[in-house]
Amino acid sequence: MLKIFSLVTLLFIPHVLLAFEDPRKYPDVDPNFASVKVIDPEQRVGYTVGDLLNRTVVVTIKKPFQLIEESIPIVGYEKRYRGQLLGMDLNKISFLKQDEKELSTYTIELEYQIFTNNVVAKPAFVTADYYRIIDPKRPDEVFKLRIPELTVAISPIAIFGDIKVENDMSGYRGPILKNPQPTLKELKTAGVVLLTFTFILIYIYSRFTWIPKQNRYFSYTYRKFKKTSATKENLEALLKALHDSFEKTLNQTMFLENTHQLYQQNRAFKHIDDEISIFFQISRAAFFERKNNIDINSMYEWLKMFTLHCRMCERKLIVDSSDLIKLKI
Repeated sequence: MLKIFSLVTLLFIPHVLLAFEDPRKYPDVDPNFASVKVIDPEQRVGYTVGDLLNRTVVVTIKKPFQLIEESIPIVGYEKRYRGQLLGMDLNKISFLKQDEKELSTYTIELEYQIFTNNVVAKPAFVTADYYRIIDPKRPDEVFKLRIPELTVAISPIAIFGDIKVENDMSGYRGPILKNPQPTLKELKTAGVVLLTFTFILIYIYSRFTWIPKQNRYFSYTYRKFKKTSATKENLEALLKALHDSFEKTLNQTMFLENTHQLYQQNRAFKHIDDEISIFFQISRAAFFERKNNIDINSMYEWLKMFTLHCRMCERKLIVDSSDLIKLKI
């Protein structure tokens, strides 16, 4: 069984080796037709296991030559040097191509992650890459473009040996933290916007919430009588308070004949026009006609709801038509 496994392995290995084609066997491209610009991270020291580093490669190729996109590194590719893993894996890659009349520009964003560490500081590097370039009219002729290597320094997580923590603090050790200031600024802005819209919604839809400078005469009347019981004395007192509130709102005594002046001053009262008419009927029955057979309980409850509606109109809120209550006198 062991012999059969060894034979299969010997037959399979050459095919595996051939699958990884070495691009360095191709001749270099003429510098007049292709150029490369590499933007490496400014920090070159102090990296440790888990850290990320970004690299930008900008390749410019004159036409008719084109970049063979399959020659670009793929995510998960582990760098090796003399058969040994370097501990630098390609974590993310983005590719952007811009075509112009005479040339093409390829912008390649590479993100590497470090998977190595040591008890002492040591160098780590991304070996040189080789991108392949081809002229579509001559597909048998393939050239290579060398991307320079990147060397950084890997620092230990802690100093080797016994050492006091306060003597082992460095800004270059440990993960590079993201600056929280932009995020905090966005959160504060979002909080202010949310709070503003919340107040607007409260102002539009609230019926009982007190809002500064929007609660005046009817608000005071409603707060004063909303928890009182239905008696003849309270009924007359509430009617007088409502007349007084209308008089202060209109700056003159209000009758049915001049309600149009109230509507001109505040159009929200127009929506409770029928209730205002009923209010005057109740007032006339209580003060002038002196009816003894009136239902004080139902009238008093209706007047408290009418006071609430006047309070909403005072704040220029529109009373829902379904809240309007008819009352027979």
